[in-house]
Amino acid sequence: MKRLISIIPVVLIILLVALSCNLFAPGVSESEVATQSAAIIEQGRMTATVIALQTQISALQTEAAQQIPTEAPPTPTMLLPTQTPYPSATLLPSFTPLPSFTPVPPLPTATSIPCDQAGFVADVTIPDGTVVAQGMSFTKIWRIKNTGSCTWTTGYALVFSSGERMGGASPQPLSANVKPGETIDVSVTFTAPTSDGKYRSSWKLRNASGVEFGLGSKNSAFYAEIVVKASPSGYAYDFVNSFCAAEWTSGAGTLTCPGSDGDSKGFVLRVDNAILETGTQDDEPALVTQPQAITDGIIRGKYPAYKVQDGDKFLAIVMCSYKATNCDVKFQLDYQIGNESIVTLASWNEKYDDKFQSVSVDLSSLAGKDVKFILTVMANGAMNQDRAQWLAPRIVHK
Repeated sequence: MKRLISIIPVVLIILLVALSCNLFAPGVSESEVATQSAAIIEQGRMTATVIALQTQISALQTEAAQQIPTEAPPTPTMLLPTQTPYPSATLLPSFTPLPSFTPVPPLPTATSIPCDQAGFVADVTIPDGTVVAQGMSFTKIWRIKNTGSCTWTTGYALVFSSGERMGGASPQPLSANVKPGETIDVSVTFTAPTSDGKYRSSWKLRNASGVEFGLGSKNSAFYAEIVVKASPSGYAYDFVNSFCAAEWTSGAGTLTCPGSDGDSKGFVLRVDNAILETGTQDDEPALVTQPQAITDGIIRGKYPAYKVQDGDKFLAIVMCSYKATNCDVKFQLDYQIGNESIVTLASWNEKYDDKFQSVSVDLSSLAGKDVKFILTVMANGAMNQDRAQWLAPRIVHK
């Protein structure tokens, strides 16, 4: 502020000197001098104001600078390095063995199904080992399935392959078309040899092109196997030895031969050394026949055709099986010629009474004819232990 006061006089002196110079200049009027003087004074005032402002600003800056403390430079501090601890040891994970390599099994190779191939289903008649009388005619039936990929037509046939032909006709065309997966019953009629022993006749199928094929991939043959056994002396026809050559039926349909004891559909069995109702054991075989297990049930066995001779007789002993105490049945001898109606020759009622009946039927009226004899048993009312027994049924010739 003191500095400002000292500057003002200096400025005024300079202005006065300038003014005096103008006052005494020649040709200058008084009015001009007054005007110039006023201008000079005003200019001096403005200059002084500017100088004063600059001085104040400078003073303020100085004062502000003095109020800011001087920061001493930081004293350097020696820092000792700190020891960084080593990380604690980390255990590596235990080794887990990789699973052993299991080879992937190859995909099964698709097996093509041959065009012609057969599969065995069942022996419908004459199971293997059936005893057949010498010279007896019998029909073997096989149930065969088409396991190939082609349909068997009626151009296919059953043909003899090997073994004993036993009079079987070959070829025999199929009776119907058989699609893959379907079954068919094929049959051959044989005549048993006249000598005792075991005999086998093997057969196959033949397609329309004449190529033979059999069972499975090996084309195996299917066969009829019998045991020929001479009938007792004087027998013209033995119904026991030939029982599985017969077609056994009941109200439930066709039955297997031999059957299963107790089968509710009915059954037939061969019994050697049969026991009579009296408990006596006989030395001859018998057929046990039981009807279907219903009220008035029936069972019948139709035998192959037999040519009757003059003087032939049917002989048998009929009874209930031993200990079948509730047995109450009717035995019946029927016959059929060709496809004619069935005719009854004779019948006998039998109950369990510790007795039996010996029966004899003259067949002379049928002499010269091919006759299919039928052994029939019917339940009298409700079926209960109706085990009917034919002891040594046979045809004899005088």
